Amino acid sequence: MGVVAREARRRWAVVAAGIAALVAVPLVAAFAPVTAPRVAPAVLRERILAAARGAYQGYAESRGSLVLPDLPQLGDLSGLLGGSTSMRVWRAGPAAWRVAVLDPAGERDWFRTAGGTYTWDYGRNLWTETVGDPALRPPQPSDLVPPELARRLIADAGPGAALRALPARRVAGIAAAGLRVTPADPDTTIGRLDVWADPRTGLPLLVDVAGAFTTRFLEVSAAPPGGDVLVPQAAGSAGFTSTTQSEVTAALNTVARANLPGALAGRPRAPSPVSAVAVYGTGLSRFVVVAVPGRLGERTVSALRDAGGTPVAGGYLLRSAVLTVVVTRPGRRAYLVTGFASPALLTAAAAELR
Repeated sequence: MGVVAREARRRWAVVAAGIAALVAVPLVAAFAPVTAPRVAPAVLRERILAAARGAYQGYAESRGSLVLPDLPQLGDLSGLLGGSTSMRVWRAGPAAWRVAVLDPAGERDWFRTAGGTYTWDYGRNLWTETVGDPALRPPQPSDLVPPELARRLIADAGPGAALRALPARRVAGIAAAGLRVTPADPDTTIGRLDVWADPRTGLPLLVDVAGAFTTRFLEVSAAPPGGDVLVPQAAGSAGFTSTTQSEVTAALNTVARANLPGALAGRPRAPSPVSAVAVYGTGLSRFVVVAVPGRLGERTVSALRDAGGTPVAGGYLLRSAVLTVVVTRPGRRAYLVTGFASPALLTAAAAELR
């Protein structure tokens, strides 16, 4: 072999080795053992609940495998729990935060201020202001941010839930401590809740709900965001609408009225200013009942039937991973019953509505 050929091979070997090293670095990082400070499960639980109410900012992504029919009564729940959502979040506290949902079509923002909430729809070039605290609202992306979801579900699991440590994982560049929460409530469909959090601060970084839904930070900082990013700033060319929570409640009561019972399936009804919507019970097995009038009720029954629902209680039942939906139509009005509750519980509630 000539000198030139040997030199060419040597150079290519150096290049190949460099490329291999670059490719191997993320693989080694992914499979390398992760060590995090040991924290007792009960202590980590308390740190998670405390940190979730504090300040943070970052980029998060949620992914779900729940397949649900497109029902207007469920708002964006089908898309939120059955697909992928990319979010940029800034939070200074419970009454000062912003969540921006990023997708190929543009951006949608939710702002929470001391006076109420604002939403910004890039595609429609529209700002919407709602003054006051919501008495009732549909699910929204801010509910899926890891700290918020972890706080709600751990609190709902109650102090009687079993706790145990999980192996550490690296999440958003942080060696996170793991916690498995196993609810004691036999009527919930959530068999386990796994949370990985910063072991020092307790900030939740990754939440996995029974393998059916996962949300995690890809980038995160515990530093509070600048105040300017939390201030809604509508451009002069944008549309703007404003309403109050009392107006929203009055509109809902005008569209649909119902006399829902004070208890269903042994679960008491929580107070609600909207007559056609009620929450029953507490904890992870609480469920929602929505009275659906007229033809909209007919379409709701048909949608659940066409989605493969099982006939029950004069209607249909659909179970998608951890979420159960039952619809029954005993007369001119249909009732939609849904929650992270067992089919037996929701079927019993639907039967009582008949």
